[in-house]
Amino acid sequence: MSDFLEWAYENRKQIVLDILAGSFSGMCNIISSHPMDTIKVRMQMSHDGIITTITSMMKNEGIFSFYKGMLFPFMSVPILQATVFSTHEFWKRFFIGDSKQSLTCYQNMIAGGLSGLAASFISCPVELAKCRLQMQVQNVNKVWKNPVDCMIQIARKEGINQLYRGMNVTCQREILGYAALFVIYDVVKDALISLKKQKEASNVDMLISGGLGGIACWTIGYPQDIIKTMLQCDTGIGKTRKYKPHFFDGGFYSCMVEQVGKNGWRCLFKGYSVCIFRAFYANAIGFYAFETAKKYLNR
Repeated sequence: MSDFLEWAYENRKQIVLDILAGSFSGMCNIISSHPMDTIKVRMQMSHDGIITTITSMMKNEGIFSFYKGMLFPFMSVPILQATVFSTHEFWKRFFIGDSKQSLTCYQNMIAGGLSGLAASFISCPVELAKCRLQMQVQNVNKVWKNPVDCMIQIARKEGINQLYRGMNVTCQREILGYAALFVIYDVVKDALISLKKQKEASNVDMLISGGLGGIACWTIGYPQDIIKTMLQCDTGIGKTRKYKPHFFDGGFYSCMVEQVGKNGWRCLFKGYSVCIFRAFYANAIGFYAFETAKKYLNR
């Protein structure tokens, strides 16, 4: 423990810079991607296609409906991204120190997975409030005024522990997703550098690598995201919960079995096309913002 504290003190400046760069990345990510995330959630909770979903939202709720629930993610996603990138950078230095060599795929997978685990503790309650607000139709079933009011009401009516409803499946999604994200990002970036015979990645290389990493991240974690959305949008309490928990799964097993049994395995990929489009450009922007900010801050 004393060795870790000594290391953290000696590298305190770099840790702060990683957190700042990650925060900037998170702000760029949420501003660019939230409307597509709202469409994805609406599609996950219905049988409508992308055109029907967008048309219905525009007609019945207006253009600002695409930004429902954005305030809380806008405040929290920079913290989330700061946690992810700084945790990954920590484990990167743990494995290879300050050398310029690359992590092996195995090391990168571990660092990415641990980053995802750390992120789960922030993303679970944030996405709970976000999903509830995104599913709320103005002047029809308006229950929550804003993200804070939503979380307070959930804590009062359902219990404070229910702020972490869907934590099990959130951990699954984040650990698998971030492991894939960082591995694919580095593999693609190194391949592009080698192919072009460059010393370092260009801006385009970072955008392509980040985008493909984002697709890998959300492809491997998308079925879990579908189940997470359904669990978090279920407002039942105790015996009235639609999906009953088994051991520590939070209802994951019963939800998956019911959905696949009723609608087939394809139901686990509802809204996937929207998600992948969003995943590419949001993570392309996110990685580019992180690398650019880190380079600027390290001058």
